[in-house]
Amino acid sequence: MEFICINNKNLYYLEAFVKKAGDSLKTFRYFDKRPFSIVKDHICTWVIEEKNEVLAYGHLDKENETVWLGIAVADHARGKGLGKKMMQRLMESAAGCGIQKIKLSVDHVNEAAIKLYECFGFHLAEKKETFGFYEWNAAPFEKIVISTLAFTGMKAEEIIKVALEHNFALEFSSGMYYRADMEKIFLEAPVKRFVHNYFPPPEIPFVLNLASANEEIRKRSVEHCVNGIKLNYAAGASFFSAHAGFCIDPKPSELGKELSKVKSFDRAKHWKIFLESIREVLERAKDLPTGFLLENNVLAKMNLYPDGSNPLLNVRAAEMNLMLEEINDPRIGNLVDTAHLKVSSATLHFDLVSEMNSISGVRCIHHSDNDGWKDDNQPFGKNYWFLPLMKNYRHAIHVLEVRKQSVEELKKMEKML
Repeated sequence: MEFICINNKNLYYLEAFVKKAGDSLKTFRYFDKRPFSIVKDHICTWVIEEKNEVLAYGHLDKENETVWLGIAVADHARGKGLGKKMMQRLMESAAGCGIQKIKLSVDHVNEAAIKLYECFGFHLAEKKETFGFYEWNAAPFEKIVISTLAFTGMKAEEIIKVALEHNFALEFSSGMYYRADMEKIFLEAPVKRFVHNYFPPPEIPFVLNLASANEEIRKRSVEHCVNGIKLNYAAGASFFSAHAGFCIDPKPSELGKELSKVKSFDRAKHWKIFLESIREVLERAKDLPTGFLLENNVLAKMNLYPDGSNPLLNVRAAEMNLMLEEINDPRIGNLVDTAHLKVSSATLHFDLVSEMNSISGVRCIHHSDNDGWKDDNQPFGKNYWFLPLMKNYRHAIHVLEVRKQSVEELKKMEKML
């Protein structure tokens, strides 16, 4: 059995499904008056193929501000659990795209379908004479995620043990060292988890840079992101996240410090490379429902060029939003690091709160604090600037990305959030 993502290049899968779907089309009437090419406007379209036969179909389609779900299983393939598998894939796609509400319609007589939808959290919202509208709403975030940075110096097995003892979800990221079995440890960890940016730690350190003009670095960065998406899908996570690109190629030893300056750089050229790299990652991961988030870079005053030039991409809201607009793929989104934003605001003299409020597509937030001049992942207290904004981001994933803290301190910050 294989899931296949449908686009305008492989519409023959839809033709094959409709041709042999049989009586299923009596209750699934979506293509009665629509051409197959309508899928170009869908958020996602999937089919299930088994032994060269297309047995099930599903889509998420946005009409104005409403996301509609459609699903059908070929009449002769019913009873195999394919409807449940397709619903699972569609709900994974919804999570991967950050969708908060879904609607569908179903005939009252289709009791098996209604039971299936209810199993996935849909409820009757409006009853008509022969059919009903059902709705699903995403639940607010369940718990704060702890970055492995908080356990710097501990072995992976020790970190997982602490997470189990205290019911922590983990973001596998900073503060970890190369081990040949690190992916295996992550995949087998019995905790809620996902990976971010430099995980698994590479044997030969490099700076992930999707905007690099050095093709070797760019390709390695793309490969790392594709692998991150695969790992997170295997772990049941809804997205993989990585840092936005640079117009220069820093050395690994320079991260978090003053970056070596170059004579000049072509920002437009690196922006174009950045977008091309993101598209390549998304294309290579097109048959997975997992999202891809890019994190805002931190611009410290020491890394601002004398002429005011900024060598880092996605430092401010305008560029983060432009990325979403130009990529135009529902799987892409923004990860906001609040500490990065605080340092950048001190460097570029913009208002933190208004800047945060203007960022679109925020699906994950990294939390830590600093003095406004250097990003050093310090813990935050009751005066943390972001706390009043939490109510606006109830459906984002929230990560404590603080450096080497005790369990007691982590729980204090978790409670504040």
